[in-house]
Amino acid sequence: HYLVRAAAHCGECHTPRTLTGGLDGSMWLAGSREGPEGELAPNITPDRKTGIGDWTTRDLVWYLQTGFKPEGDDTQGLMSEVIEHGYANLPVEDLRAMAAYLKSIPAIENEVKGGDGS
Repeated sequence: HYLVRAAAHCGECHTPRTLTGGLDGSMWLAGSREGPEGELAPNITPDRKTGIGDWTTRDLVWYLQTGFKPEGDDTQGLMSEVIEHGYANLPVEDLRAMAAYLKSIPAIENEVKGGDGS
């Protein structure tokens, strides 16, 4: 089913890699400093301190439709393209299912910052 593939695809950017280049399953969706094209990929687990734990289902659906975060900031880089050319075109029921999945995974505290602290 394509929703399973979509959720698995999130892991390609939002999960840190092991020394051998594989996904670190113990840090599933906890964010990575070494995302595609050198971009940071934030923690999207439901951790309230370092992830998206304070986001509601409505917040997540809105974000996947528009690229706007709950605080009003917009998404940049590759994720904006993923939303514009992908998620924004999905039915709202599918986006709700993706939001439910993200809210159901284990929360992992992992502050993702670049080498300069940003």
